[in-house]
Amino acid sequence: GLDLSDTCASLVYPAISSYVGGDIVAGVMASGMYRSKQLTLFIDVGTNAEIVIGNRDWLACAACSAGPAFEGGGITHGIRAVEGAISDFSLNPETLEPMNVTEGGKAPIGICGSGLLIIVATLFEYGLLNQSGKFHPLDHPRIREGRSGHEYVLAWQDECAADHDIVINEVDIENFIRAKGAIFAGITTVLQQVGLQVIDLERIILAGGFGSYIDLDSAMSVGLLPEVAPDKILYLGNGSLTGSWMCELSNHIRRDVVEAVRKMTSFELSEVPGFKDQYMASMFLPHTDLALFPGFAQRVRENKKE
Repeated sequence: GLDLSDTCASLVYPAISSYVGGDIVAGVMASGMYRSKQLTLFIDVGTNAEIVIGNRDWLACAACSAGPAFEGGGITHGIRAVEGAISDFSLNPETLEPMNVTEGGKAPIGICGSGLLIIVATLFEYGLLNQSGKFHPLDHPRIREGRSGHEYVLAWQDECAADHDIVINEVDIENFIRAKGAIFAGITTVLQQVGLQVIDLERIILAGGFGSYIDLDSAMSVGLLPEVAPDKILYLGNGSLTGSWMCELSNHIRRDVVEAVRKMTSFELSEVPGFKDQYMASMFLPHTDLALFPGFAQRVRENKKE
């Protein structure tokens, strides 16, 4: 249905593998990581989280099946980032009462992906959750036994544009931990396959709809992203679209993509022996190996002293 000239050409970015498609190649081209000497992690977070690690000399990639948690799926009151979705959250440290920020400033109707991340991180930081994602037995009116384990009431029914309380429960948090664990395990596994570690990363580029709205402190607190200095993280936004624009407007991008794809080695994580171990190690907040999260480990030591 497009009104185009008969001489208009359609240019298609090549796919690397079944789960790392042309959209990710377009994002890599848009990021410029294929021309940089910095060791870069490119990550596009969605139902599948695609990761690319490398620089101008080499590139390695993989896809992690994160599941739909970051898009509202598998979460009791999860929704997409529409008006009324809780997208930001904080707690009063004395009363543990919540402050919800919703899209459009409307009465809450559910929790979107960015809100889920911040809620879990905040509940964990304030000691309501343990490292397994279970609620501590606190005597508080907002923490109660629900149909899916203990739950925290984010908003009472009379505050919502819904016919029920909005809660986050232990099954929701378990689904979140699985998703973030798969992503972090994918990162560490690919690094391991190329003989590197998380501490070797010099830059992280976040792409995709959810990736554009990730709260960095929260993402590092729960072990979704490696703990690095914030100034090493860049937001690309819609890398697929940006890469497509660049390809349309620039001959050298169309030439460069051929070389970039030749450099890219794809890993099928289910066939890599170490992935399962990395995944199991990532199934905690933030991780079983706190040496990977020195900032968090330091906060734990300070809290014990207090």
